[in-house]
Amino acid sequence: MFQPFTLTRQTVLARLFQTLRALHRWLGIAGCLLFLMWFLSGLVMSVVGFPSLTDAERLRGLAPIDGSLLRVTPDAALRAAGVHNFPRKLWLESMVREDGGHEPVWRMVLADGSRHTVSADTGSRIDAVDLARAEAIARAFSGALHVRWTGTVERDQWTVLATLDRQRPFHRIALDDDAGTELYVSARSGEVVRDTTRRERMWNWMGAVPHWFYFTPLREKSELWRQTLLWVSGICCLSALSGLVLGLQRLRRQSPFSPFIGWMKLHHLAGLGGGLFVLTWMVSGWLSMSPGDWLRNTPPGKAAMARYTGSVAPEFPWPPQRAALDALLAETAWKDIQLYWVDGHARMTLTNGEGYRRALDLPGFDHPDVTEQHAETVARALLPDARINAIERITAEDAWWYGRRDPKELPVWRVQLEDPAETWVHIDGLDGRLLGTMDRAARLRRWLFNAPHAFEIPALSARPALRWGLLWLAALAGVAVSMSAVVIALRRLSRR
Repeated sequence: MFQPFTLTRQTVLARLFQTLRALHRWLGIAGCLLFLMWFLSGLVMSVVGFPSLTDAERLRGLAPIDGSLLRVTPDAALRAAGVHNFPRKLWLESMVREDGGHEPVWRMVLADGSRHTVSADTGSRIDAVDLARAEAIARAFSGALHVRWTGTVERDQWTVLATLDRQRPFHRIALDDDAGTELYVSARSGEVVRDTTRRERMWNWMGAVPHWFYFTPLREKSELWRQTLLWVSGICCLSALSGLVLGLQRLRRQSPFSPFIGWMKLHHLAGLGGGLFVLTWMVSGWLSMSPGDWLRNTPPGKAAMARYTGSVAPEFPWPPQRAALDALLAETAWKDIQLYWVDGHARMTLTNGEGYRRALDLPGFDHPDVTEQHAETVARALLPDARINAIERITAEDAWWYGRRDPKELPVWRVQLEDPAETWVHIDGLDGRLLGTMDRAARLRRWLFNAPHAFEIPALSARPALRWGLLWLAALAGVAVSMSAVVIALRRLSRR
């Protein structure tokens, strides 16, 4: 006689766990090597990061600005470059000539990311830098007596980032030192944009390159690279989640706690001990790619920045008093002078090779007084319809304002606004410049990615050794889970 089929709670759970086991088995077979690679490469990255030229390294490599050759005003330089709107950044630095001498140059970055360089001595544009000048720049930057050109590259493994696109191609110059250092000099502007050492290049093939899928043919196609990482890591998140659920389901309340033996037992117990970290680490890595643009910070728009500067045209009261300028430039070895407008005031910030900064108003060389009222004025200019919830002066790095490699500017003013994005504005306490905005999405990213993925937690910020030890302990648990999964997968495949 026909018996009607009924679903009981036990039947549903049995089928659910059967499906989870199949899902975990095949996702694990497909992804176990990826898990192992991510954990091992993450350990390497905790010791050797991806090559970059820090601002401190850049300042040390530049020559002091020679005021006697400063003949072209910033306004004339902007006109020579064909720039009619406020650049995102305008600064003066020294550049090496082919003969080894130096000339001051005005450099500018526009809102669209394009870059221009104009000689502050002759007023001519610098749009190309040949091999001889690139070698002279590398010699002066590094202090090396002998350098060697190894090629001009449009893009290679260490210059794959899209942020360098406006400065391509690059002259690659080897210093032939014990560290195997290579410098990348922009063939457009003559700026040194990257330095790498033999140690960095070797370890990054076991670190950042596989970890971030930084393989040049893939990484140069930004959206394809992003989608690849999103889908691959998303599938691995399902594998980690299903494994954690199954591990808890098979856990016994008394010894022996695992019903398995051998490698399966190791996989089960390691998964129970480190499974939560494996899952949160995978999910946080997936979230770092901003699926659906969920965690992308929204910077101020063009209209907001126009209100922030408080000036209609990009004009600067220059030159200031010549005698005062000469005395200022002779005071110390200034390497970088940035010009900008903020709240209707033209201003410049000078920085020397040790990172010491001084801010002065133009043209009178008065020291700006960056008060709470100034911070409020700047914030209201950016978002005039938003109510201010709080203003505080930050004198030490905290959970929201901290540097990962280099220290952040201090002090800063933080203004918390009541707008739909719950924006925070950070303003330099020395010169009053806008350092950046942080909306709700950016703050959420800080806790959903930086905290679980790199253990960037306030309680550990002052204890780097403890943070490093906990990170390695958790990652080694992930290695144990992944390594046992690889062995299990190979054995299963060998039986088929």
